[in-house]
Amino acid sequence: MIKRAIGSAGLALAVLLTASGAVAAQSRTAVTMDVPTTFDEVPNLFVATGIAGCATGEVIDGGAHVEFTPAPGVFAGSKVFACDGSDSGLVVRLNARFGPGGSVGSWAIVDAWGTLAGIRGSGSLTGDPIANGIFDHYTGSIVR
Repeated sequence: MIKRAIGSAGLALAVLLTASGAVAAQSRTAVTMDVPTTFDEVPNLFVATGIAGCATGEVIDGGAHVEFTPAPGVFAGSKVFACDGSDSGLVVRLNARFGPGGSVGSWAIVDAWGTLAGIRGSGSLTGDPIANGIFDHYTGSIVR
């Protein structure tokens, strides 16, 4: 009986160590994405660092709820980042407050496809006003 209990405890420890090794195998990478966003129908271009195979591409709106209020306005929606030269991309969920001085908020990856499938990430967002739009700066990290 004691040998069986020791054997079960050893097996449980081996399973636990194997599972923790899989978690440790994931790598966290710092990410930046810069997007000059204009308020028209033309897709916006982005430049990114830290996303292997996706340094540039196009961004299109994926649907949003925008409220213009006397105080800061609110943007809650998604953006689709399609990587140049591949069939890969990301869907990023944004939550931001904006006004005449720019915007602040957060972002999170909610979907990915192609070579980026399974990627997760999140971070903060700031935006600087530009003619007919805002220049969005995303910073954060991703995990593969």
